[in-house]
Amino acid sequence: MNDVTMTQPLPGLEPFIDRLKAISDRYERVHGIDRGGDWHLLKVQEEIGELTQAYLAMTGRSRRDADGARHEVAMEMADVVCMIFLMARDQGIDLNAAIQEKWMKWEQVMRDEASA
Repeated sequence: MNDVTMTQPLPGLEPFIDRLKAISDRYERVHGIDRGGDWHLLKVQEEIGELTQAYLAMTGRSRRDADGARHEVAMEMADVVCMIFLMARDQGIDLNAAIQEKWMKWEQVMRDEASA
């Protein structure tokens, strides 16, 4: 593994978020939406609600039609993930560093366990 892989679990993340931000900037411009303050958090919550609706339909626990629900689940997952990325950017949070600290530390624990 090279240094970038070790320090950045998602090495292409920042350029990807740049692309998402450009799309979100267009959304703001075209629809006249103010994305300031708590907007990103509220959008994450909204998208989680839509994901929950689609999941309930997909698993047959809703009045909604299950046809196409799996695709809707995928689309709503994409919305949730992208809104999280945009929220992190808006708040100045380095997700690569957070993922490294919170999740990737367990790789060493697993290596230690495997060699014990």
